[in-house]
Amino acid sequence: MNLKHAALLLGLLSVAPPSLAADTTLYLSPKGSDQADGLAPRTPLATLQRAMDIAYQTGKAEKAAHVRILVEEGEYRGQATRVGSPPAGTHVEVAAAESARNKPVFDGAGKADTWFTLAGPTQAGATFTVRGLEIRNYRTAISLDGNRSKRDAYITGGTLRDLTLRDIGQIAMPDKPLSTAAIRLVNARRITIADNTFIRIRNIQQCAPLHAIYLAHHASDNRITGNTFDDLCGSPIRIRDASNRNQASGNTFKRAEYHSVFDEWYCDRSVNPKCTKASGECPSWGNIYSDNKVEQSNPDAMARPTSVRVQRVPPGCVPDAAGKGD
Repeated sequence: MNLKHAALLLGLLSVAPPSLAADTTLYLSPKGSDQADGLAPRTPLATLQRAMDIAYQTGKAEKAAHVRILVEEGEYRGQATRVGSPPAGTHVEVAAAESARNKPVFDGAGKADTWFTLAGPTQAGATFTVRGLEIRNYRTAISLDGNRSKRDAYITGGTLRDLTLRDIGQIAMPDKPLSTAAIRLVNARRITIADNTFIRIRNIQQCAPLHAIYLAHHASDNRITGNTFDDLCGSPIRIRDASNRNQASGNTFKRAEYHSVFDEWYCDRSVNPKCTKASGECPSWGNIYSDNKVEQSNPDAMARPTSVRVQRVPPGCVPDAAGKGD
């Protein structure tokens, strides 16, 4: 290569667009410190909240396309993380470190209510992944909180994969109020929930309100595939209020006590004064339950696993209107 061509190449590299910035990896360890920079295995962070804060700062400042948080094997007690959308165009991934022989464990230890909360709306091109972890002893494991009253303020672009969710619900905090979900999606769309294991998803006082996966208020076009549900006392998958075209396939349900494993419902203000959504709720349409197994469970759920509890369709609730923008 002559000097002229070399200089030209260096010039092109120096003006490479920010979108091509190098990916970033952060490290988390039970022995870490939030005073560390988290940029190397020898200087790990201690809490997922701090790691997420740095990941977001990095994604925004450096326009990194992919920020990974690698979680070292071990136990992380009492942690709770709350964030908004990842920066525009950034994929934030939380995953077990490649060196981990066993899944890293986040244990609420009876002190933390929800392990991971992500609030919407999602910024353009932002995505997130959480995989390869065990979450136990929380009232709720994961809550994706879009705005239930503003249809366009939604969460999207997420993957929850290969997680073990154990002892989730009021069982983890008996003195606290009822839990409603292990994984909650409110106005969250096109989320993949795949290859996870749910074990002992239970309330102490009342089981019916608790669901392993709760899709509510315009939570549409989500995919629930290849999961195993074992020892649950409420409806494993609940769909509510204009949450359309969701699909549950290839899942296995064991020791499910409720009379169905996949059901639809909405709060009808004309008959229930406790409904809280000011604009009212609608039934859901186009949801698919296929190729699942129900074993060692409530005989009704084994004979007829799906249930649609809709007595009437309120004025203004029609499939096109409910699905518009979803």
